[in-house]
Amino acid sequence: MPDTPSQYPQYPYPPEEDELSLIDLWNIVWKRKWPWLTFGPLFAIIGIFYALNQPEIYKAETTLVPNSEEQGGGGLAALAGQFGGLASMAGINVGGGGSTETAIATLKSRQFLLPFIETEEAQKAIFPDEWDEETKSWTASSERRQSSNRPTKLETYERFTKECLSVSEDKKTGIVTLAVELQDPELAASWANLLANRLNSHLREQAKQEARKNLEYLNKQISETRVLEIKESLYGLIESQTKNAMLANAKEDYAFKVIDPAVVPEIRVRPKRALIVIAAGMLGGFFGLFLCFVLHFVETAKRQEARSE
Repeated sequence: MPDTPSQYPQYPYPPEEDELSLIDLWNIVWKRKWPWLTFGPLFAIIGIFYALNQPEIYKAETTLVPNSEEQGGGGLAALAGQFGGLASMAGINVGGGGSTETAIATLKSRQFLLPFIETEEAQKAIFPDEWDEETKSWTASSERRQSSNRPTKLETYERFTKECLSVSEDKKTGIVTLAVELQDPELAASWANLLANRLNSHLREQAKQEARKNLEYLNKQISETRVLEIKESLYGLIESQTKNAMLANAKEDYAFKVIDPAVVPEIRVRPKRALIVIAAGMLGGFFGLFLCFVLHFVETAKRQEARSE
């Protein structure tokens, strides 16, 4: 019986030059270590200077909760159901001053914010990088600005709403957080509380004016109608509007109750200097590694070209 080999003969395969093992990669990186050892620390040093030159920004927050009475609950809601058809025909709002979404939209509106931020003192806090305290003048200029280089109302509104003011609502709890970010922590806390108070005052004044106009209209309609059923409905609407006016006059926290007023922040929210330095160092290291492989492939190409010649 012929002998059978215990195993098949092994034939060596020629190594593929295009494949690189981890050891090869390490040799490439270590042999040309000067790029990543140079650019990593260099970028980190640049990141340190950049982080130190960034202004410190502080964030002050105030926590608000919608006023349930203002939202038109209780007896006002019952009146709305009873006389809603007649009120809608007359263009009258039986309930309170509106929803939370309406109040937040009012807070972010130009009509509400511009009287608060259009003063030069407010603009100095919103544009601290463009105001020169020594020369008492504005340094930046744009096509929309006049000869004084002072920011326009629209520029001030855009900068404030995009970089300084933030309003968020928790849909589950209904809690609203109003935050102001400025370089001056005391001013940030003051503005956050002041905006909440001004919003309540603004919405309360709107409700008082609306109730006054509605009462004038309803009293006029009562004097002109002779149908008893319509008069009774109008009296119900007058009662609801009177309650709205009383609520607007009596409650300072008309739209929102301030459950946690803003305090002066002690810790800045940005810049995150440590993260900036780490990110800059990593970016420099990756750039150095990329340069290592570029140099390796350039040298390999030159050697192959020399061999072919």
